[in-house]
Amino acid sequence: MTAVPSRYTALSARFAPAFAEVAQGELPREAGRHLPFAAFEQLREQGLGSLSVPESAGGAEASQEDAFRLLMDLAAVDANTAHLLRSHLSFVQHVLAQPDRAVRDRWLRRVVEGEVAGSALSEGRDAPLGGLGTTVTQDEAGQLLISGRKYYTTGSIFSTWSLATVRLDRSVSRARRRKVLPCGTGVQRGTSGGTPAGTTPAASSGARDGSQRADVALAVVRVRQPRITVKDDWDGFGQRLTGTGTMEFHGAGVEELLALPSADGPVPLHHESTLMALLAGIGRAALRDGVEQTRRRRRSPNTGGGLTPREDDQLLGIIGELSAQQATAEELVRAAGRDLDAALALAAVGPEQPDGKPDGAPDRRVAGVGMDDGGATAEAMHRAALTAHRAHVMVPKLVLDTCTRIFDTLGASATSTDLQLDRHWRNARTIASHDPAVFMARMVGDWEVNGTRTVPYLQTGVTDEI
Repeated sequence: MTAVPSRYTALSARFAPAFAEVAQGELPREAGRHLPFAAFEQLREQGLGSLSVPESAGGAEASQEDAFRLLMDLAAVDANTAHLLRSHLSFVQHVLAQPDRAVRDRWLRRVVEGEVAGSALSEGRDAPLGGLGTTVTQDEAGQLLISGRKYYTTGSIFSTWSLATVRLDRSVSRARRRKVLPCGTGVQRGTSGGTPAGTTPAASSGARDGSQRADVALAVVRVRQPRITVKDDWDGFGQRLTGTGTMEFHGAGVEELLALPSADGPVPLHHESTLMALLAGIGRAALRDGVEQTRRRRRSPNTGGGLTPREDDQLLGIIGELSAQQATAEELVRAAGRDLDAALALAAVGPEQPDGKPDGAPDRRVAGVGMDDGGATAEAMHRAALTAHRAHVMVPKLVLDTCTRIFDTLGASATSTDLQLDRHWRNARTIASHDPAVFMARMVGDWEVNGTRTVPYLQTGVTDEI
């Protein structure tokens, strides 16, 4: 396995003061349901948005593991703001996966200059599985226009740009289509058990027969422009400050079309693993707050033997178990990052171009560029997928247990709304519901017993009635 040098120590020291400032306002924001515009802006000003951008393009060039660790650190002080960063990091991964060097360079430059992006990858709640109602057309002047409605648009309300999955109307020119759509017959078969190749983590463009529709791409859209409405109408009981609501496009301008990344590549694994990083950070926060409250407690019931909580062997045993669980959860996330780093290091050794450099690569961090169709790179990516899926099976279970059992070391006063200890469980439960771990467990088991390749999470939608 190829080891990727870590920059975590330096990056952690660089961003720790900003994280501490974000932490100061977390409880008041939660209590008053104030969206973290100022907190996210502070992180943007500190350059956190360029965390995963290659150093050659002006970024920090954090490895996947280092980025996951920093995301855990931020989630431990503010799970809502961390989710905004996750959406932006996902955008960067989509940019790195673009086959066109000029497109990559253009958007990486904008990221380094401080522009940030949110997500608009998911259709509305009633959309059919595999369906896509958001459309891009081209008018007579050549301007691309987007129309449709998205939901779960995490981070977009805070951002310069939003990344949307779209269907290309026939009016879009052939030249523009050629830049972003699969070549050949117009339908590209997946390579992982019928998975549609070239789909995004949050919105599959696949047809029901397992093939990719040949008219689907990604649109980068400026958020603040006429004919766009962004609503903070997310009504979940957790992650309430992420702006995960509705985004409506009424013939709004499109800045650029991007190609969908491969479903067998690193982008879906990054998407999945960063969710687990958020969960692990929430678990750390729950354990931290529970330990602090246990240390402070002076009251104890008569059934407790008259000991203070910090002297009670049973309560200390619970804390010890939860500490071990939390360490396990964080190591699972880091392992997912390490295996993804190893696969990307192999993928960066791509076909040589006349200039002697790997195909289109600004450097070794390019996600998915130069990947072969089999051999060592494909196997390394599959190992990374298994590691991510195994983490997905266990991290939600471990973290949710921590968020619940920490109350066993405390008293009824711990349920006070002033402490808001329930926010940890609410946030963790909401994130864990994004893609239920039971399906990941089934896939990993199918691999272990039958050798069936796992597939990434791509989309949720309404299925046909039986």
